Amino acid sequence: MKSRISKLQEYISKNEMDGALITRKENLFYFTGSSLVLGGYLLITPHDATFFVPELEYEEARETSKVPVEKFKKLDELYETLKRFNVLGMEGSTSISFSNSLKEKSKIEEFKFLDDVIKELRIIKTPEEIKVIEDACRIADMAMMVALEEISEGKTEREIAAKMEYVMKMNGADKVAFDTIIASGKRSALPHGVASDKRIEKGDLVVIDEGAFYRHYNSDMTRTIVVGTPNERQKEIYEIVLEAQRKAVEAAKPGITAKDLDKIARDIITEYGYGDKFIHSLGHGVGLQIHEWPRLSQTDETVLREGMVVTIEPGIYIPNFGGVRIEDTIVITSNGARRLTKTERELI
Repeated sequence: MKSRISKLQEYISKNEMDGALITRKENLFYFTGSSLVLGGYLLITPHDATFFVPELEYEEARETSKVPVEKFKKLDELYETLKRFNVLGMEGSTSISFSNSLKEKSKIEEFKFLDDVIKELRIIKTPEEIKVIEDACRIADMAMMVALEEISEGKTEREIAAKMEYVMKMNGADKVAFDTIIASGKRSALPHGVASDKRIEKGDLVVIDEGAFYRHYNSDMTRTIVVGTPNERQKEIYEIVLEAQRKAVEAAKPGITAKDLDKIARDIITEYGYGDKFIHSLGHGVGLQIHEWPRLSQTDETVLREGMVVTIEPGIYIPNFGGVRIEDTIVITSNGARRLTKTERELI
């Protein structure tokens, strides 16, 4: 935590800020090690850091925070503390109303955004972070195996999702990383087809997209299966997506740009005539948030580096027919990439 704060302090000094105020819960955890229901305010200056928390959560913060903690009863106390600052660093997500209050009550003259430096810090995971994400992926694999065993004709999508979520929590997950997607039949052509009351039918393509939230970090994976014997078109689009996904995972390594990696998968799908059916980016970063930097898109020029954790998830979506998506969470290593989600990728 101290090295993270020291790097932010260097940025503050270099960019002529009097201090920085962190308010997003993910960033508060990243810099302090505390995760509080009500949150708090981390004030960082070039020389020190103080975590201001509501009185209600003071004792918990004292036990978990890696930086000194002070309690406040009213925000006016924080506004008073900030009166000595003229230029303050803030996250771009800070509400306009709070910013206006800081201008009015603390007399802050200028705000500067911290998003770029925080993104740069969080984009590279430490070995400790990777270990936790790997554990979150292991839990997701357990849930996926339950889905593969349970999906059958007549069951509802929601029923399968509930069993998966139960398994995740019973194996240590704090919660699901996002609303579990179970999209069957024509609904499988919906990239975000959250589990519904639709009953699964024989011959359905079923897209299963799920993840576990474990010790503040997320996992993300998708598999697609067919209930019964797949027809020729189902097999065709599945094999195309699988080829694109495998080639992209194999190509992922330090030095390649996000957009070039997207292009590898997209070109394969396009060559088979389904380019217009791959309607989203190849993937995204995973960490404290389920979607974070980098974005593996056609426009993202981020150069991949060792320690980045991203998803590789090409897909083909055909309205009124169905869709296929295959996704793994991977970590960029010194000379390639390693899959953290390990459930079988062959068509089931």
